[in-house]
Amino acid sequence: MRRTPALLAAAALAATLSAPVSVAAPAPSAAPAAQSASSAPHSDRAGGNPNSPEKLVRSISSQNLREDIEAFAAIADEHGNRAAGTSGYKASLDYAVDELEEAGYDVELQEFEITYTETLRDELTQTDPQQRELAHTVFTNSPSAHVEDAALAAPSGDATGCAEADWGGADLTGRVALVARGDCAFGEKSAIAGAAGAEAVVIYNNEAGELNGTLGEASDTHVGSVGVTAELGEDLLAQVRDGGANVTLDLEQLVEQRPTWNVLAETRTGSDEDVVMVGAHLDGVPEGPGIHDNASGVAATLEVARQAAKANKGESKVRFALWGAEEIGLLGSEHYVSQLGDAEREAITLYTNLDMVAPLDHQNTLGVLTADWSIGAEELLGEQLDRDGHAHQPEGSNGRSDYAPFVDAGVPSTGLLSIHDDNYHTPEDDIDNVSITTLTHSARAVAHLIGTLQQDADALEQG
Repeated sequence: MRRTPALLAAAALAATLSAPVSVAAPAPSAAPAAQSASSAPHSDRAGGNPNSPEKLVRSISSQNLREDIEAFAAIADEHGNRAAGTSGYKASLDYAVDELEEAGYDVELQEFEITYTETLRDELTQTDPQQRELAHTVFTNSPSAHVEDAALAAPSGDATGCAEADWGGADLTGRVALVARGDCAFGEKSAIAGAAGAEAVVIYNNEAGELNGTLGEASDTHVGSVGVTAELGEDLLAQVRDGGANVTLDLEQLVEQRPTWNVLAETRTGSDEDVVMVGAHLDGVPEGPGIHDNASGVAATLEVARQAAKANKGESKVRFALWGAEEIGLLGSEHYVSQLGDAEREAITLYTNLDMVAPLDHQNTLGVLTADWSIGAEELLGEQLDRDGHAHQPEGSNGRSDYAPFVDAGVPSTGLLSIHDDNYHTPEDDIDNVSITTLTHSARAVAHLIGTLQQDADALEQG
């Protein structure tokens, strides 16, 4: 069992989790959630020897998947959320490790460091020409900002604040920038506004709904950054252009370095030169339990791993990964890929990503990640979904999940994802926000793909 990194880091994690937290945040627990009755591992959750894709598909258990989802929901309920750097993430990690070890895997924990951000105080109000509280969200990795009765400033025309020229050389010192979403990353908008002198930036959505997001890697060039709806942003913009509008922003952020981990496990059978990977991000967001996003992907990964471990023969090795810190910039998968040597990277014949794979029937259908770099693997996912009578459609890359670092490194990739989720990154992403039927179909589709390549390393080339 290769868990030395976790044992060495236990004291460090306990120390970081004792740092100041929001009054609304639950007190961290030193006891691993995996030891509680609600999330204890089950010793009888893997079946016989599934030495064919058909047998592996049949071995997938809806009951196992349901128990995993219930365990992650209980962890979120106990700890408040499952975000990277929190006690809820550590409890989620402990549960997953126990399940993989129970299935017979030697589990490796790959440690890396993250910039942990927590909002301690957060108020945004309009002070002129009217007085009102402004509903908003704080971008992940935003620094603190304290500005009182500051004038809003907006670029001319429809500019989105993605270039210094958008501000026409204006001095924004003491002011708050107001820009639209689109054309570039949120972090770029924040840095460009800061370079023009702005004390903070308000970014409004370009579609319906709240605006949640991250500034990416923490940077001294960023200013305090919050998001508002398209409706509110356009209202503020109209006021700015019709005489002006002032706001007060009081944003106090806790920012510190904390350790976190990826979880890695691989089958004992199969060649090290032919490795098929399945991965899902283990972390959630501070705003909610993160059950669809992404306990669903983790549950599917764990269940396929349980059953694939029982295969006593195979040409390809299957490696399972649970990524840390996806929600704050794909940090876990990027770290993993960055640590691969050339031979290790070339040995990965396919990476399969699972992110939000149990949408409710009314939310929308499943997407199958399809691109020139999916090399036909997406067809194996679709074949099993078709057999189960589950609607699906091709979905292109948006680069916002853990397949992106693999694609950038030249590793063929595919995966399953939701086209839409009404409860994305909200407190309502709870146990009622997943369909166990859809989750079962997703896991069976992955089992068909993995089982095919586990038993025949050249299956995609033959196809």
